Amino acid sequence: MTWGWKWRSPSILLEGAERFERVEVPVYCSTGGPLFKTLLSSRCRMDCRYCPFARGVRAPREAWRRDKLVRVFLEAYRRGLVRGLFLSSGLYGDPERVSLDVVEVAEELRRRGYRGYIHLRLMPGTPLWLVREALRLADRVGLNIEAPGPSFFSEIAPSKGRWSLDLLSRLLYAAHVARDPRRVDTQLVLGASGESDRDVIALVEYLAESGVGRVHFSPYTPVRGTPLASVRSRPTPLWRSRQLYEAEVLIRDYGFRAHDFEPILDDEGNIPPSSMQLKKRLALAHPEWFPVNPETASMYELLRVPGIGPKRAQMIVEVRNRGELDLAELRRILGPVWRAAQRFLDLSSLSRSMLTSYM
Repeated sequence: MTWGWKWRSPSILLEGAERFERVEVPVYCSTGGPLFKTLLSSRCRMDCRYCPFARGVRAPREAWRRDKLVRVFLEAYRRGLVRGLFLSSGLYGDPERVSLDVVEVAEELRRRGYRGYIHLRLMPGTPLWLVREALRLADRVGLNIEAPGPSFFSEIAPSKGRWSLDLLSRLLYAAHVARDPRRVDTQLVLGASGESDRDVIALVEYLAESGVGRVHFSPYTPVRGTPLASVRSRPTPLWRSRQLYEAEVLIRDYGFRAHDFEPILDDEGNIPPSSMQLKKRLALAHPEWFPVNPETASMYELLRVPGIGPKRAQMIVEVRNRGELDLAELRRILGPVWRAAQRFLDLSSLSRSMLTSYM
C-alpha cells in the first residue's frame, strides 16, 4: 500500500498462541485524531475504472481475519495509537455478505466492551435491515456515492449497481434512520466522471436537505493499469476539492443555496481557482444582499456576511434580543473579523444610537 502524508504505520507485537507477531497498524491522521483505517479485504469483483483494487488491476490482494483485526485494533487503541476505527472493504462477494462481515467486526468490538468511535462503510445494495444494524453499532455510517448522478456513475463504475437504487436510496435511508446528520456521510471521486462543480453543488444541496451530514471529495488520481488512466491522465487539482469543501460547508452550515453560486461559475459550470475565500467571492458577486443591518437582519442574512459564522451570528441575535446591541458590543463580538465584515454591514443606526448615548 502507498502511504500518503496523512498516514503512518507503527508496528506492535501481538501475542499469538505459540509466538509473538509483529503487525503494522494502518493509522490515518484525520482532523479529529488518529484512526485505525483499513479495508476488511482488498479483493474486489467490481470493475470501477478508476480504482486501484478493481477487478483485472494488478494490485496486492490482502484480507483481515475478523478475530485478528479485532485484536490488533484493541491493542492499538489500548496503547493510545488510535482514537477509533474506520472500516470499509472491497466488494469481494455479494453486498449483503460483505456488509455483514463489516458490521460483525463492529459487533464483536462492542461485545468485548469497546465503547469508542466506529465508522463503517457499507456496500452498494446493502439490505435495509443491515443499514439499521450498522447504525445501531457504529457512531457513523457511510456509503460512497462516487459521482453526482447516474450518467456520471455509469461512466466510471459500470458494474457497481444502479446509482439511484443501490447507492442513493440506501444513503437516504441511513439518513432517515439516523435522524442526525452527523452520523451519515458519503464520498465522491472528484474529477473522475467529467462532472462540473455545478453538478456537485446541486447534489450537495440535495443531500444536505435529506439529512446526509458530510460529503467528502476524493480528488481523482490516475493509477497505472486502470482503464480511466489512459483517458484522464491528469489528477484533479487539490484546489478544486478545497473550494468544493468550502461550498459544502456554506450549504450545510450557513444556508446557502446551489443557485447562489451561479454568478461565480465559468462557462463549464466550474468555480475558477482563487486564493480568496469562497464566501467573500460570493458576497462580491451578490451586491444585492448588502448592506446588512445587524439590528434587523435574520440569521440567514447575517451568515452571508464574510467573517460572520454561526456562533457570531447567534451571539449578535442574542445580544440584540436583550436590547444590548450597540457598535461597541458588535465590534467586541466580531473581534478579529471586524474589518472583513464591516464593509458589508449597515452600521448607521448603531452609530447614531452610540452618538446619542454620549450626548
